Amino acid sequence: MPLDSIHNVIHQLEKQPRWRSRGQFRQVLNSWAAVVGEGVARQAAPMRLDQDVLHVAVINPMWAQTLTLERVRILAKLNARLQLNLSDIRFSSGDWYRQNRSAPAAPASPAELPPWLQQHPSYEPRAIPRSTQRPQTPEESFERWAGMTQQLAAQQPLCPQCHCHCPSGELKRWGRCSICAVKGLKGPVGRHSV
Repeated sequence: MPLDSIHNVIHQLEKQPRWRSRGQFRQVLNSWAAVVGEGVARQAAPMRLDQDVLHVAVINPMWAQTLTLERVRILAKLNARLQLNLSDIRFSSGDWYRQNRSAPAAPASPAELPPWLQQHPSYEPRAIPRSTQRPQTPEESFERWAGMTQQLAAQQPLCPQCHCHCPSGELKRWGRCSICAVKGLKGPVGRHSV
């Protein structure tokens, strides 16, 4: 009696109805980087397949939002490439840390990001400071967030009117920060005068 290789045994198991979703999930894992690109694959990892819905862990809520906006395109690519019938993809940053990932992935370089992300109006290639240790208390989380916010703000240009740091997109759009732009409007904002 010849012995089957472990690959053949697994392949036979995955053909059975109870194990079919595990085989589909393995297919998704094997082609995830090819579908979304290496840069995105470092920031987002498939976690499970549950009733034709793929659950993906992402490094932070910004990636979750960005990839959620692109989920239809990613879903179409996965279904076409793997001949699956996935109905949806859900992105969650909470799953990233529940899987005992001690250090966040390194930020992707602009060349490794997909073109649709590089062309997004809010995309600005810059290094985002990351801590290698996960905060243990709410106070540590707040301190880390405040420090990162201050570092990012210090990299932003100054508003020519109030001399405060503001996003470059606001300067491009209004020639000043959004607060100064609102102050320059005539009449009440958001309410109709009676």
